[in-house]
Parts: sequence; C-alpha cells; structure tokens
Amino acid sequence: MMNLNVVGGTYVEICQFPEWDEVYGSGLRAAEVASRLGCTVKFTTCVAEEQRPALDARSVLLKIEPSSTSIPNTVSFAYTHGFSTPEIFPPTDWLALNKNLLQVNGDNILQFGMLESDVAVHGDRVVYDPQNPHKPEAFDAHGSTAKVLAIVCNSAEARAMTGETSLSEAVQKLRRSNNCAVVVVKRGSLGALVADSDGNHEIPAYETDNVWPIGSGDVFAAAFAVKWAVEGLSAKEAASFASKATAFYCEHRHLQFPSGFPDEFLNKPLLSGVKSQKRVYLAGPFFSMSQIWLINEARMALRSQGLKVFSPLHDVGRGSAEDVYDPDIQGLRDCDVVFACVDGLDAGTLFEIGFAKAIEKPVVAFVQNEKPEDLKMLQGAECLLQKDFVTAIYKTSWMTLEKS
Repeated sequence: MMNLNVVGGTYVEICQFPEWDEVYGSGLRAAEVASRLGCTVKFTTCVAEEQRPALDARSVLLKIEPSSTSIPNTVSFAYTHGFSTPEIFPPTDWLALNKNLLQVNGDNILQFGMLESDVAVHGDRVVYDPQNPHKPEAFDAHGSTAKVLAIVCNSAEARAMTGETSLSEAVQKLRRSNNCAVVVVKRGSLGALVADSDGNHEIPAYETDNVWPIGSGDVFAAAFAVKWAVEGLSAKEAASFASKATAFYCEHRHLQFPSGFPDEFLNKPLLSGVKSQKRVYLAGPFFSMSQIWLINEARMALRSQGLKVFSPLHDVGRGSAEDVYDPDIQGLRDCDVVFACVDGLDAGTLFEIGFAKAIEKPVVAFVQNEKPEDLKMLQGAECLLQKDFVTAIYKTSWMTLEKS
C-alpha cells in the first residue's frame, strides 16, 4: 500500500499580482499532490470553522482522510506578488503564544513546520520541511523521531538551522543531525541540491513559460516524499521527479498531472544549477516612492536567485549627467543581462535598453500597463516582454544560466 501521513498547515492564500484567493497551505497542497500521485493520504492540520467546508470539500474530492484541530482563526498569507514578504494574520507573535501540539505516528510521514502548532511525529521514513526561513525549528524540537530522515529546505533555512554561512557546511551539519540520511536544498530557478551517502547531486530546474511560486516548495516536498519515502526511489531520482512536478505546477497553477506525466517535460530546456555568479543591470526610473518601491522589490528578487545586481539607484545614485552617465554605461557593458522596469516609458530606461541591445546584451522588460503600439521597438529588438513580475525574474535568471 502507498500510504503517506501529511502534517502541515491549511491556510488562506491571497495574492494581488497575479490574482489568487484560495484555501490551501503547505499541508493541504501536499496532501493533494500525494493523493494525485496515487497515495492513500492521512492529513493532520489545524483549521477554523470558517474554512472547514473548504478543507472537507477538497478531502472528499481527493479521498484524503483529514484529522483537524479547531483553532480560532485560520492563518492567512497576503502577498502583493509571488516574491513579496506576506502579511500574516493572526500576527506571528500571537500565534507563538497560542500553539497546539499535534502528534502523529506512521510509517511514512511528510511533516511541515507550522506557525499555529507544534508538531511531534514518529515514523520510519520521514521528510521534514521546516517552512520558516527566519526561525526554522530543528526536526526534533518537540520530540520528533525518525528511523530514516530527509530534510527538505531552502538555502536560508539550511543556514538558519545550523548557524553556518556556507551552504555546503550547513548541508553537512544537517546531515550529521537526527540520523539524517538526506538533505535536499531547494534553490528556485537554480533547481535543487541533494546530499546523501553517495555525495552531492545537482538537480536541474525546468524552464516554464509562466512561473507561479506560491506553494511551489510544498509541491516539491510532497512529490519528493512520495517517491523517496513511499516508493523507495533514490534521493536523486526522487528530487528529479519533484523538480518536474514543481515545474508543472509553476506553469499551470494546478495539480492535475496529465496521464504519462512527467514525459511532457522531457523536451523542455534543462538548466544547470552550476554557474558562476552573473551580473544583472537593473534599469528603471526612481523618481517617486512607487518607482523606488518597484526597484527595491526587483533588486531583492534578483539577488534571491543568486545574481549580482548593478542598480543605478543603489550603486550610482542621483546626480548630474556628468555624474551618472559614465558609471551607468560601464554597468551596462559589464552586465550579462538587463532587467528593465518599463511602465511609464521613462526616457532614461528606454535609452539603457537601446544601448544594451546595441552591444548585444539580452533584455527582459517587465511591463504591465503600456499599449502594444508603444512597445513595438522593444519587440522588434527581441526584448523579452513579461507582464508577470515573478516570471520576469525567473526568465532573467535562466538567461544567465543559458550563457553559463
């Protein structure tokens, strides 16, 4: 029997760009992934009465067996865009003082960190995803045990859990803890890193036309748990499948895997996560609070993908033409790709795009509100025009990978 116990959150997720308003969360989304991949799923979670009908409806549809503890308010995450820091309600300090303790025993377990509850699991093969880049808890923080443990986390969580600044040192330290057989580090556009007894393995990402990031880590952890904990594949094979499942979800924003999946991704460009750090020129106006906000968001997002960013706002500043022209032009010459914020059709930004194309630099243009007529020259110059912010960031990162 393919059985999996999933322990994790049922959350309200809201996003403005692109629009999204759903009851999902790490646990419920992972339970759906496991069910659609053929597992019999028991799902342990916390939920308020207002969201219980949504949980029950998904459970009936997917033949998930839920076990839910009632709480006053289902935790909600509100995002401006997929890379933004969410507003969390109830506030995290209140949640920290009002936690339940969930306890689960089973053969195969996928455990997520939860803001609203502490968790103690005891299983044979356990996959643990801390789900907290700032204050991730150790697997055994509340007494959890596993005969064989796999930790699935992102780079920030690996460093925070170990106190190591070097990712390779953090991974090795995690492997020495809690009888941990496998560490998988999720790295967004760069794919994933798997560390086990056979060594370190780079798992590629798969390029998609669209990138929907909210919940993508949940999908990866769930697909990995099904293949590694339940089906017994190697960690490398399980992570490779999980990368394809995540790409499908990022592309389509749903989990209805087609018959024969993942064959449709065999012909997608395969992108290596091994690269030297590349440089992005961040073009865009910074004359108003809203413009500066967007430049800051783009800079943080690009840096989160392991890219060096040259930003005229941050690296040159305001000044006269004599002050800014030469360093900006040198920044364009030194970059590998240009990320341009085009809304408003700022003269300086359009000049930077034209100069970049003249010296054969690729350009990703993030633009939401301009008429096609006004973008003809950018299209003719083969700039990559993107209306979605996260997709534009990922395409920029992938351009640097393709040049590696």
